[in-house]
Amino acid sequence: MIKPVQVGDRLIGPGHPTYVIAEAGVNHKGSLSAARRMIDEAKRAGADAIKFQTYKADKLVTRTAPRYWDDPEASGTQFAIFKRSDCFGEAEYKTLYDHAQAVGITWLSTAFDLDAVKFLDEMGMPAFKVASADLTNYPLLMAVAQTGKPVLLSTGASTLVEVHASVDFLRRHGGRELVLLYCVLSYPTADEDANLLRIRTLQQDFPGISIGFSDHTVPDDCVIVPAAAVAVGAQVIEKHFTLDRSLPGDDHYLSVDPVQLATMVRNFRVIEKALGNPDFGVQTSEEQARMYARRSIVSAVFIPMGTTITADMLIMKRPGTGIAPSEVPHLVGRTATVDIQPDTMISWDMVS
Repeated sequence: MIKPVQVGDRLIGPGHPTYVIAEAGVNHKGSLSAARRMIDEAKRAGADAIKFQTYKADKLVTRTAPRYWDDPEASGTQFAIFKRSDCFGEAEYKTLYDHAQAVGITWLSTAFDLDAVKFLDEMGMPAFKVASADLTNYPLLMAVAQTGKPVLLSTGASTLVEVHASVDFLRRHGGRELVLLYCVLSYPTADEDANLLRIRTLQQDFPGISIGFSDHTVPDDCVIVPAAAVAVGAQVIEKHFTLDRSLPGDDHYLSVDPVQLATMVRNFRVIEKALGNPDFGVQTSEEQARMYARRSIVSAVFIPMGTTITADMLIMKRPGTGIAPSEVPHLVGRTATVDIQPDTMISWDMVS
């Protein structure tokens, strides 16, 4: 049994709408006005949360660490790229947090170091997202767990053994409310590498935890891959978000823009309705069709009283308000007790 996890004013878990996180990351490029607009657009599109990233290059990466992603617009080491994006400090994040509260959308940010965990916790952020690359960063996991707040843990580039170990570690140190996000740590993720059925693998391995999907595929106009993830069973979708996909940089082209984000949310709500429940049976909306589209046993010819009924005297026709065709073996061989005119729906009181 999965206990729902509360993030802000929403519950994550079975029976609740898919929780949608617009991953703004650092797509604001250091512009506070752009970041505010991203919050506004995410709310307008129907997202439940907008998430940023809180890091400083000096605490994240060595100065010589090579890049592991394609970016024709950027050059240099990881340090050089992250340094260009770490311009927001506590004042900017507090401004954005307050703006999100005023707009009515949950504000989240991935903490990449212990100072960020402390700051975000004290500011009042309601849950913590841990990036895939930090799944084995136990000092960070401990700090996050000890806040006592829900943890959304991405699992990209990990083995099941590692995921189990990290989940156990979080639980031992106070992280009781967990959500796992299936993820492929490849930018961008090719459709054939998405392997969405692994969502079900995580559901089987972690039956007490809600499973979501953090998506890095390049979106089409219908944003079909996240929709498919919801159909497979994802209860949270995190999708990178930008104001303009044509902007330079590695993160914009694999993000959804405001129109696509709204499309994605609408897709989820349709899928949730369409999935319904697994109980098999006749629905109220089918009762008329069941009665009038099914068939009954009808006389194909005139059948005089006293005639022994044979199969070639019968035809199956709509509506289904008479004797069901499945009863033909029980009707053949009986005797007509009245004259039965052609095209007459046969009833049991006409035979003996």
